[in-house]
Amino acid sequence: MSKSEPVKLLILEESQNRAEELIVLLRSAGRATRAHQIESEADLTSKLQEQSWDLLLAASEAYNLTAENVIKKINSLEKDVPVILIADNRDPNSIVEGMKMGALDVALDDDDERLMFIIERELNNLDTRRQKRKAEVQLRETERRNQLLLDGSSSAIAYVHEGMHIYTNPAYAELFGFEDPDEFTGIPIIDLIAEQDQNKFKNFLKSYSDDNVESEEFSGINSGGSTIVCTLSPATYDGEHCTQVIFRTLVDEKALEARIKEISSQDLLTGLFNRQYFNDQLEAAVDQASKGEQSWVLFYISIDDFARIRTAAGISNADLVLGQIASLIRGMVDDQHLIARFGDDVFSLLFKDGDKEKASELAEAIRAKVEGHLSEVSGKSYQLTISIGLSLISDNVPSFEEVISRAHQAADTIEDGNAVNFYQAQRVTIGEDGKALTSEQIKDMLRDALENNSLKLAFQPIISLHGEGDEQFEVLLRLLDDDENELYPKQFLGPAGDAGLLEKIDRWIILQSIKFLSEQREGGGKARLFINITHKSIVDDSFLPWMGVALKAAKLTSDAIVFQIHENDATSYIKQATLFTKQLAKIHCKTSINHFGCSLNPLNLLKHLSPDFVKLDDSFAEQLEESEDKRTELMEMVSSLQSSGVLTVISGVESPAILPTLWEAGVNFIQGYYISPPLDNLDYDFSDEDL
Repeated sequence: MSKSEPVKLLILEESQNRAEELIVLLRSAGRATRAHQIESEADLTSKLQEQSWDLLLAASEAYNLTAENVIKKINSLEKDVPVILIADNRDPNSIVEGMKMGALDVALDDDDERLMFIIERELNNLDTRRQKRKAEVQLRETERRNQLLLDGSSSAIAYVHEGMHIYTNPAYAELFGFEDPDEFTGIPIIDLIAEQDQNKFKNFLKSYSDDNVESEEFSGINSGGSTIVCTLSPATYDGEHCTQVIFRTLVDEKALEARIKEISSQDLLTGLFNRQYFNDQLEAAVDQASKGEQSWVLFYISIDDFARIRTAAGISNADLVLGQIASLIRGMVDDQHLIARFGDDVFSLLFKDGDKEKASELAEAIRAKVEGHLSEVSGKSYQLTISIGLSLISDNVPSFEEVISRAHQAADTIEDGNAVNFYQAQRVTIGEDGKALTSEQIKDMLRDALENNSLKLAFQPIISLHGEGDEQFEVLLRLLDDDENELYPKQFLGPAGDAGLLEKIDRWIILQSIKFLSEQREGGGKARLFINITHKSIVDDSFLPWMGVALKAAKLTSDAIVFQIHENDATSYIKQATLFTKQLAKIHCKTSINHFGCSLNPLNLLKHLSPDFVKLDDSFAEQLEESEDKRTELMEMVSSLQSSGVLTVISGVESPAILPTLWEAGVNFIQGYYISPPLDNLDYDFSDEDL
């Protein structure tokens, strides 16, 4: 923020004289102000909704309004307004207490010199955040335009990394006879070249690497018998260095352009806008909000238990019911707002107003209307209810994906359905002093940790229950705050996903784990590491080639690592997970399914995937002593897994009392604090284990 720009200042202070002194303090430091003295909570809410503010200076209490309530109000409206408290004493403990309630800093009584330093720092920080958001908007806009150019190009364009496709556009798919560009997943580029020209193509690639030869003619598979011309050039895609490949047939370009049709924005079943169009409009709304031009509210409207209606009424009649609900909701929404069919049984609404009360009132009216409506189809009546999650879109929302995630979370937390819920940012409490961290603070911590290489790994032994001497560890990740308090994955992976950091975290863990493993094996060790990876790596075509290079560089064999996939990810991305595990098997790399047994029918997963290990969820060990039913459930689960040729691991072993049952059930490996807590290194004597 330039010093010539007036600081838009809010002041919570009962004394008019003291408020004037604060304004004079800024003016004396060369900072002009546009100030407002808060007189009530309603006044505060009104001012926050009217415009963006640069700073709030607050006494502990004024006009029956506490500083803590002011901070909560700012957070609830998701406004980026730095709050600095001014203590009425000289007690240093006031600083700690103020920052616990959410203030960025606290100035002690009559310490105006330090107060001015704090103000300058926070204004600079605010300016940095705003510039960052502005740059992110510009970057997203540039990436959108580039992606549109690629997707709409009449030229067949692909990006290739180490011979494998990582992106193909529709024209590329059409040229080679594919309906969907995603079908190129796992297909080497050389497979698209006719057999008689494959050696020629290999030489062309070699010549390109050596001499920068850029183009050559080949015969392609399923290209209609036409000769195709290939052009190569260096490029980056999704931050990865790769090669851009452009294929074109020797035909009139205008003929190809004539085939490109405009994509419809309408959902055919309901007549509402479709998801793609809605996402485009939502992304534009987020960009507009980030500039402070307009606030919005996203509605995520999910029909409760719609699977029951589909089963009872049949697919065709269920579609008619869905159409009626769509018409019902559309009739309640003004044209200035945008409503779409977002999923099979989900509608979305972009409410063009940042007023949370108005949005909540409309959401409640829609909920009540749907609850009171009877859908008549084929002589039968069906009554439905809906859950509506709301998410505010303001100048502090980082991306449209996170807006959707927040609204979805808000709807998903409605346990019994038929209700309205506004998203509230969750806080993670850590340390003995109960310090609370917001999602945004955790994201910043993760970015700093990745940049400074300061995440922490821990290694927990996995030992054989039947005497084998395998040296196996699970790699565990920890995030440390400034006081060395540890955050666990369940506390930071959600924010990491919202911030788009999961791929970077996966690769950081692998590189650091390989480093530990190499050092241990150089000293004569034979450790094998179980490394957890997220769904982002499972669906990333560039992951396995990258991993292969990393292992080769470390001179490690592929069986040194077992890649562990969460059961939820394997179920949600079953097609990609199936391909992923098959590709790992081809290079002799083992896989494991973690937290197994928590889905409705977990054994169905093994009809698609063939993991080497299955690690049962901690709850199996925790509940084993509760009843005979739990013991029987474990026995049956292990028996079914072993009949599929899978080795079983059970984690969460905290007591020796359950070991006889685990041994009788035939569990292969165990893990838990009874064996060993997580260690800072791979220093554990497996030969000395006496259970």
